[in-house]
Amino acid sequence: MQLEAVTVVRVVGTILCLTGIVLCYLVGRKRFTSLSTTRQVSVGLAVISVAALWKLLAAAALFAVPAATVGVANYHTFEGVHEVKACNRCHVMTPMVTDLYDPESDTLAARHFKNRWIPTDQCYACHSDYGLSGDLAAKAEGFRHLARYTSRTYTEPIVERGNYDNKNCMKCHDGMPKFEAVASHHTVAGELGDNAMSCLNCHGLAHPTREARTPGSPDYDRLMGKKP
Repeated sequence: MQLEAVTVVRVVGTILCLTGIVLCYLVGRKRFTSLSTTRQVSVGLAVISVAALWKLLAAAALFAVPAATVGVANYHTFEGVHEVKACNRCHVMTPMVTDLYDPESDTLAARHFKNRWIPTDQCYACHSDYGLSGDLAAKAEGFRHLARYTSRTYTEPIVERGNYDNKNCMKCHDGMPKFEAVASHHTVAGELGDNAMSCLNCHGLAHPTREARTPGSPDYDRLMGKKP
């Protein structure tokens, strides 16, 4: 079974973290003033002194391994957040994900999922703007969400800050034959382009209503995946 790239990155990141901890422990216990500068050891094809070897290990522990760990962690952060399950790790997002997977739901997100109009990474595909700047903005917003969630500075039901940009819909639908065949799309093209009108005005709710996502509502436990 082929491992996913994100899984490999997690394993490599864990190994790097453990390696860094072990190296720091060993280097911290070593008395460098007592190391021999004349005794030679073989390191691969090179022959160096014991003192030089420990200095290299110290450099690896303090600089090389942390730098590699940061690089791997950044890759995981930038790629791992694309997955739907990354959103679902915060319980306040569970109602949206539960609804997304519900074949009986008629929300816009659920219809896109069950019809495979977006094959993978459905949350990220709709909530990131186009291009590199869009990726960076979406990930920065994700960090803000994580900070709010970790610090518990939020209330349920959560409310999106700002307005959803119609361009996130149009980046897939604009110019497509089915879209162009609808006369009303051309009538309101200006309003859609300026975000004066939302695509949801005609195409229904993207996610469950705020009332349904409010703790204590009849639908809340179902959306949270709790069995009756």
